[in-house]
Amino acid sequence: MISMVLRRRVCSLSLAALTFISLSQARVLVAAEKPIEEKDVEERYRSLESLARGLYYIENLYVDPGRVKPDELTYQALKGIVSQLDPHTMILPRKAFDQFTSDTQGKFGGVGVIVSTEKGKLIVVSPIDDSPAAKAGILAGDEIIAIDDVAIDKMKVNDTSDLMRGKPNTKVKLQVRRKNAPSVLNFTLVREIIKVKSVRGDDLTHDVIYARIASFQDNTAEELKAIVEKSAKTARGMILDLRDNPGGLLDQAVKVVDLFVESGVIVSTVGRTDKDVEREYAHKKGTYADLPIVVLINGGSASASEIVAGALQDHERALIMGTTSFGKGSVQTLVSLPDQSGLKITVARYFTPKDRSIQAKGITPDVVVGFQPTEVKTEGMRKESDLKGHIESHDLSDLAKTSGISTEIEAWPDTAKADNQLVAAYSFLRSMRFFDGKKSKLPAGEAR
Repeated sequence: MISMVLRRRVCSLSLAALTFISLSQARVLVAAEKPIEEKDVEERYRSLESLARGLYYIENLYVDPGRVKPDELTYQALKGIVSQLDPHTMILPRKAFDQFTSDTQGKFGGVGVIVSTEKGKLIVVSPIDDSPAAKAGILAGDEIIAIDDVAIDKMKVNDTSDLMRGKPNTKVKLQVRRKNAPSVLNFTLVREIIKVKSVRGDDLTHDVIYARIASFQDNTAEELKAIVEKSAKTARGMILDLRDNPGGLLDQAVKVVDLFVESGVIVSTVGRTDKDVEREYAHKKGTYADLPIVVLINGGSASASEIVAGALQDHERALIMGTTSFGKGSVQTLVSLPDQSGLKITVARYFTPKDRSIQAKGITPDVVVGFQPTEVKTEGMRKESDLKGHIESHDLSDLAKTSGISTEIEAWPDTAKADNQLVAAYSFLRSMRFFDGKKSKLPAGEAR
């Protein structure tokens, strides 16, 4: 499996689909624009000599030799080096490195959360669909503060993944801090084999396609294409759900955009210098150019999913709805090291077709629709409707009632009906001028 993905770049917050390159390939990737001066080479080797001598003295002079393990010293030295760089560049121990095999196969034993570290905090980027974490109600943005009663600040970050993963049918306790929650939340989860489904399609009605991409893995574009082809003759619109999608393989994000854009740049990646630029282009063949699309995003939509949303937005090929995305605008690759550990290293920044960088900014939706969880209680709170003389509301669902859209929504499963962002996207497709013709671009004045 690994040998099939050589040199493929990854745009993801997860460790699920990173790529392996040889050290010789790594040298090509990190080659400087100009030859290194001899004096610079001497200075670098002098620094390395200092590191080597320091390790030598520690191994031979430290008072407690039982605490000195040469391999661990080297590993910790490398960790110290990369800790000075961006948060997505890191050293992975052998055990974490070995997890990539199971991850790229799309299954592993665990609770099903994608996490990221932010200022020493372990933050849930997104729960994986149908996982124990998702079923228990863990949400994107939750902060995991303890695992099996051990505080996160008392363990190594890499250990957190090891503690949450494990054999199926075993239990793990998570303590979670949620924004605006009155107290800490406690979850006891039973581990399962987590099968990371790439694309899920549902028929909301006979003429609107709903497709959710959970992450960008091998064959994601083909899976999405199969869903679209199945309903291509009757479909008059499509909802592409990228919420809580942490990213994945860059080439799959490009292929997804290529399904709906006929020409032009999809994404640009810029490496160490301005001359190290690669651009991916759309192709007309096999494009669904006339299918109106609404793309749903939120704060858990990161990296490869932001490439898709940004490209469709820049080409005015889809309306982007939801909340601002995560804002990860960098590309990583993974280098295997001789001791079987791995170096995950940031090798490029990416830009949308209009040369926008979303790094630390995110994709801003054309239409902002916040998520309203059904468990939010508002009893006793003074609201607009309590004010004398308030004007009546007219939201997308209200505008749709006269055309029978509310009746269609009532036939949905309860979970879909409770999803206000999904309802808004569907109502927009069904009630606005999207269906007046076969325009592939947004109606003037409605999206921007």
